[in-house]
Amino acid sequence: MAFLDRQPARDVFIASRVLNDGVLRAPGWSPLWGAFSSTGELLGMLHVGPNVVPAVDDLAICEALAPTAAGSAATRMLVGERLAVIRLWQLIGPTYGPAREIRDRQFVYSVDTGGIAVPVRGPGVARLATPGDEERVLHLSAAMYTEEMGENPMARDPSGYRRRVQILTARGWTYVYEVGGELQFKMDIGCASERGAQIQGVYVPPEVRGRGMGTAAMAACCNLAFERHPSLSLYVNDFNAPAVALYERLGFHREPYDFQTVILP
Repeated sequence: MAFLDRQPARDVFIASRVLNDGVLRAPGWSPLWGAFSSTGELLGMLHVGPNVVPAVDDLAICEALAPTAAGSAATRMLVGERLAVIRLWQLIGPTYGPAREIRDRQFVYSVDTGGIAVPVRGPGVARLATPGDEERVLHLSAAMYTEEMGENPMARDPSGYRRRVQILTARGWTYVYEVGGELQFKMDIGCASERGAQIQGVYVPPEVRGRGMGTAAMAACCNLAFERHPSLSLYVNDFNAPAVALYERLGFHREPYDFQTVILP
């Protein structure tokens, strides 16, 4: 964990897999690979599964790790620090064929406890989602995924996607903003370590956009999330100007590196 804690926002996905999913304790094959020096020093890590995610400081380490991710049938995307993903894709791309889409530059933002710059006021209440919210949260989550990724997860893998919604809710990782009995905002903690958590799945229904709902709801939900996590981070496509403006208005600051996502067919 010492290696991952050096860059807590960058490497929170792998840290979460270790701490929350027990990938180093489970019997059988591990999705984590490491590159080591001749003296046993850990130089870099790679998660290989549906998401291929690097954690490296030196791009040369990608050459040692790349063969572990070549042509994996389970892999649906590469995501992580931009230069590392670019190098990995150069090395393993030929084993997969053309990508469906490459999100070339995604800004990484983070904010620490007490850093939300917008006063929490608005017509609704932020709270954790409960099992009783499952159908409503599932609807919002699927709408967000369809809008963001261009495919309906309920058509591709309905039981698997529902299970993910259930897991996030059970962990206390889904936050909703309720106004008059209606859920008008949701966000998830997609992964978390002792150093912080990564926000994913931010969604405001189209019918309430443009009214300041996203600002009020996310400020309230982030402050609630700070009761469990010391810092929050997220990444956003560089072309998503409204989202970038929202996060900066809330007080998130940009990290000195970007992400990239390579989406496979």
